[in-house]
Amino acid sequence: MNINLVSIGVESWRSGVHRHHLFFMVLLAAGVVGASVALPLSYVSVSNFLVGLVLLPFVIFRQGAPRVNAVYVLALLCCGVLAYRYQLKIFYFLALAFYCIVLYEALLGRLNTLVLFQVVLMSPVFLQVATILGFPIRLQLSEWAGSVLSLAGLDIAVEGNVMMLNGFTFAVDEACMGLNMLTISMLMGVFAITHHYRTQRRTLRLGPLLLFFSAVFLLNVVSNLFRIILLVLFKILPDNVLHEGTGVLCLCAYVMVPLYFLARIMVHRFGHSCNVPRHSSIQNRGTTVFLAVLGATVLCLGLGMRPEGGELSVRHATVHYKNLKPENLNGGITKLADVGLLLYVKPIPEFFTGEHTPLLCWKGSGYQFKGIRKSIVGGHEIYRGTLAKDGAMLYTAWWYTNGAVQTIDQLTWRMEMLKGNAAFCLVNVTSEKEEVLVKNLQDILEKEMLVIEN
Repeated sequence: MNINLVSIGVESWRSGVHRHHLFFMVLLAAGVVGASVALPLSYVSVSNFLVGLVLLPFVIFRQGAPRVNAVYVLALLCCGVLAYRYQLKIFYFLALAFYCIVLYEALLGRLNTLVLFQVVLMSPVFLQVATILGFPIRLQLSEWAGSVLSLAGLDIAVEGNVMMLNGFTFAVDEACMGLNMLTISMLMGVFAITHHYRTQRRTLRLGPLLLFFSAVFLLNVVSNLFRIILLVLFKILPDNVLHEGTGVLCLCAYVMVPLYFLARIMVHRFGHSCNVPRHSSIQNRGTTVFLAVLGATVLCLGLGMRPEGGELSVRHATVHYKNLKPENLNGGITKLADVGLLLYVKPIPEFFTGEHTPLLCWKGSGYQFKGIRKSIVGGHEIYRGTLAKDGAMLYTAWWYTNGAVQTIDQLTWRMEMLKGNAAFCLVNVTSEKEEVLVKNLQDILEKEMLVIEN
């Protein structure tokens, strides 16, 4: 009996089934080593990555024979070049993701396009986009909720993300159209699509998938709109257990249930028949050598990433404001401080990079935004908000400028930089007293006393 088991094992090895699995694991280990050196722990400890990682084995759906996809290889190389050129870890993360996809497809079988959505949802890109876009969406949701309640005959006032009804004040916080709810919705969408892939033996192409996830996003917006209306209407404060319960109820009723049936309908209506192939592998020396070189390149790139990333390569702007002495910080940030005043100027190196948004920076310092709104000062539209921490309150404002153009719109400043115009800086002014903030905003935006030279 033992001899028979050994014989079976030898035959399996000779058939190549175990060989290409072992080769896959070795090359995958090279990527893991590179990631452990280059990427910060925050990239893999956030909810979108952890939930996505749990779902990943279920989401991997083979639908064809092994191949080397030139598009994925090109995406890997482009992300690798950008990671090396700008020392941006986010591009190394994406390069690793495409590397894993290329390995799997070459050694185990072709993957459905759905895996690309999974990569995006697990990546730091999703975290940044959800944070940046979630903020103006929350402001819009507050306005819409106020309009609905007004149409219902209620006397309600809306200022930014703060709603006032009969003396009751409610702030539309991050839980409303925040990262966690959006992450769960999108990843559950991936789960629902994969479930119907497996039950119907049909798969979707890129176009229907884009349509489906757009619908999931819209369902999320609708869910949060109803959540805000219910919380304000029934005066459910954050310390009430029903606050979270209302969010879960709306998520299930307006997102989870509809997306399950939407996924089933779309797979049935737009899906293409797919027979899951048996395990096989590309059996040629050229592919083996190519993958080995690719693995070595990804490993060396990870080992060569600087711990501080591209922050030290960002040039500081020359900043003049009154008689304040500028202090240069990491990441190209210039700090000017006075009694009760903090002013940060943060250059944005490229149109595709992040911009040290106060929505993340102040949160990292332990502060929570309590009130955010748009405001007009000196004919310029800016964001203003209040920050709370341990009973203390700060007043803050921010906008983007390159000297010629001043805006709070993400698309505007990114398009300006993409067209080759002067680089933008994020200006963030903060004070312990609102009157001090207002006075300095007038000096900066009306009297143009702040001079920034990139």
